[in-house]
Amino acid sequence: MRDRKWFVAGTALALLLAPSPAYAHVGHCSTGEAVSTILVSGALAVVLFRPWKKVSTMSAKITRLALPAVLAIAVTATGCGGASPSKSTTAQHPATPVKIQITQPTPNQVTGPDVTLLVNVIGGKVVPATQTTVKGSLPTDQGHIHVSLDGTLVNMAYSTTQDLHGLKPGSHTLTAEFVAVDHIPFQNRPTAAVIFTVQ
Repeated sequence: MRDRKWFVAGTALALLLAPSPAYAHVGHCSTGEAVSTILVSGALAVVLFRPWKKVSTMSAKITRLALPAVLAIAVTATGCGGASPSKSTTAQHPATPVKIQITQPTPNQVTGPDVTLLVNVIGGKVVPATQTTVKGSLPTDQGHIHVSLDGTLVNMAYSTTQDLHGLKPGSHTLTAEFVAVDHIPFQNRPTAAVIFTVQ
């Protein structure tokens, strides 16, 4: 029972104190980052689990010796086990010639709590939801619009007009991004943003 408490406490503390590569990004680490992560995590686990402490049974001794290695590998795999950025789906998407601009609301406009977003798509078109799958090559002039309010995605639009209701008073940033028909961003990520105020 006491070993179990040490395991839970040690795991939590080692994860919190793990070196930056494990939490700086979730994805592929360089060899140096992975090595530093496993070494520091292993050292923390050794201190926390105290494998040199005398125990009564052989299984408890093996557990105390194995836990630091298992924890170090787990922390490294969690922080560094993602896909390489060069193989990410965003990198595989081509660039698009499309440009977008927000025509409503206008910069510094004062609005009520209900706002209509109007987006002008230049050099491409927004397609309906039925065209989300692609056979063959990905069209670079067709897609959807992702709408974010103050950095939070609020809508995946299939038209150039979106109604936003019940906005809180104050300054807001509205961002629109033209994305591929599969909802994954294009390589050059065409976006437009506007700051406005709700009374």
